[in-house]
Amino acid sequence: MAKKTIALMIVLSALMLSACNFPLFSNSDDDGAANALATAVSETVQALSNQPDLPQDQQQEAPLDQLPTITPLPTLTQQAVQSPPTQTPLPCDKALFISETIPDDTPFASGEAFTKSWTFKNVGTCTWNTDYKMVFSTGDAMGGPVSVNVPAAVAPNAQVAISVNLTAPTDPGTYTGYWKLQADDNEQFGQVYVRIKTESVLFQVTSVTYYMPHTTINMACPGPLAIKGEITTSTAGQVTYYWTDDQGGQSATKAINFTAAEAKIVDYTMTVNGAGAHWAKLYIDQPNHQLFGPINFTVNCP
Repeated sequence: MAKKTIALMIVLSALMLSACNFPLFSNSDDDGAANALATAVSETVQALSNQPDLPQDQQQEAPLDQLPTITPLPTLTQQAVQSPPTQTPLPCDKALFISETIPDDTPFASGEAFTKSWTFKNVGTCTWNTDYKMVFSTGDAMGGPVSVNVPAAVAPNAQVAISVNLTAPTDPGTYTGYWKLQADDNEQFGQVYVRIKTESVLFQVTSVTYYMPHTTINMACPGPLAIKGEITTSTAGQVTYYWTDDQGGQSATKAINFTAAEAKIVDYTMTVNGAGAHWAKLYIDQPNHQLFGPINFTVNCP
């Protein structure tokens, strides 16, 4: 009903404004126009009055939940300002492994000697002097020394090779020894290792070498003559042997022990009865059952 009243007032106002265009005093033609306008206003008011009122529930405003939803603008997130990374200072003593000799799991004969070398680069800030060492840390020492000194001063960014003399263990198997660099203040760094395999090797005498000052000898006859023989073995074990010579002499059987693949010297004193060509030789009883030699020489008896 309120809306109808408002609409009616609007129409009347419009008509009144239109009527203002007519003068207060007019001729008959103007009277006819005024009558026509009055009739139009009357009909308009009547039409508005005759319109039915809307039901009460239709006159209410639309509920809020039927209004369009306005999507909120995204929240702006402020990006954190990242500071540049902090530069980590280099340590005084630091080594970079470069290369090595004797690759891992290299096979060696029981008791065989070998040399392991490691090459390092000094990537610290301190110079390595000759009081720096390579020291045995843990594992299998393999007959090596407790430590080996750095052979020369090593400035930062320079390289050095350090070698250690080792011996393969007697028993077959895999052996690993760990070594570290050690500074002159005993701080340790730069660990490396050596790993080898020791294979079972048949124990035997591989060679006999004879020694005499001369092969032509002037001496009083009969008389004694000293001869030396060097026995070399393939691995650790015990060798039994005896000497024989062209004069019919023969020594007692003797035994000598070898702790690895090595060489040892044995002596023999031969009795020379007269001038001429002579010889002497070794018989290896255990383990070879084999004669080695002979050594030939000439004796002059003044």
